[in-house]
Amino acid sequence: MNTVAAPLENGFCNGNDEGVVSAKRIKLGPQQANESCKPTKPAAAAAVNANGHPTAKSTERRKSATACSSENFRVAENGHQDVNNEEKDHPTSSAALIRRNQDGEISDGYLTTDDWKTKWERGKTKFHKTQVHGMLKKHYQRLVQGRDAPRFLVPLCGKTLDMIWLLEQGCGVVGCDVVELGVQQFFVENKLEYTTETLKDIDGTVYKGKDEDITIYCADFFKLSSALIGQFDCIWDRGSMAAINPSDRKRYCDVISDVLKPDSRYLLDIFEVPHDVFSGPPHNIDPEEITQLFGDVCRVEQLEHVDAMNPWSKTWGVAYFYENNFLLTRKK
Repeated sequence: MNTVAAPLENGFCNGNDEGVVSAKRIKLGPQQANESCKPTKPAAAAAVNANGHPTAKSTERRKSATACSSENFRVAENGHQDVNNEEKDHPTSSAALIRRNQDGEISDGYLTTDDWKTKWERGKTKFHKTQVHGMLKKHYQRLVQGRDAPRFLVPLCGKTLDMIWLLEQGCGVVGCDVVELGVQQFFVENKLEYTTETLKDIDGTVYKGKDEDITIYCADFFKLSSALIGQFDCIWDRGSMAAINPSDRKRYCDVISDVLKPDSRYLLDIFEVPHDVFSGPPHNIDPEEITQLFGDVCRVEQLEHVDAMNPWSKTWGVAYFYENNFLLTRKK
């Protein structure tokens, strides 16, 4: 056991408290694909109605662009494996469009563990926020449901300052990230002493705060289970689901469902973004897909729909960039 003194954060949003709020219980059906594939940027004034809900026109435009970009994405992902480091087959079809990631590099959007490690080694972590995420603060009370010292899971945590804020609220915090550099930076930059221990059941290392109730598993998230890390009162997912490869969403859902206690809550932050010229991550997730993935085990409520376009996302060449927040409650 080594003693040393320490955010991988795969969310992608400006994180302010501004935006349009539409607290509602949603019952979403399958998406109706639009035949038109040309992304059209909705006018700001027409994006939502007076009640904060997306207008039919703006929703249709998003679906139109998403239908096009989803098709391109399927071409780009053809032949890829899951999340391991197996060699990936890049698209060779002349019909595949050239797309770029958030760093301006040509990419098909598929990232391996080594790709994420390289991002951190090269300092390409602009997705890391230097302040606590506003959505977490805003919805914290609904998330914890009055619990004292709730136990939180922060998947794909990186070195997010959200974990420090949760500690200050008296929470027990467990994070997970596959990139060790980000985990180490979290403890060092926040001047937290820690111990390390090699995991026995899976490949990886567990970092434990010496004086704070925080543990971070540096391991493959998809190999975690309630048998290994226990169950949680709350989960805060800031863009993590939008960062993984889309083909891994069902596996991601399975892990989340396994570690949620009955009647626990899961605050989920995802995005709507076209992939005609932008490869991601973040990857587009239609709100309907959340119900499709979690509806059997959780009650799904959409809290917010926000126009999250900012100077950085404008450089991606996208027609729109929306942030959606969901509150999921594990069924008993």
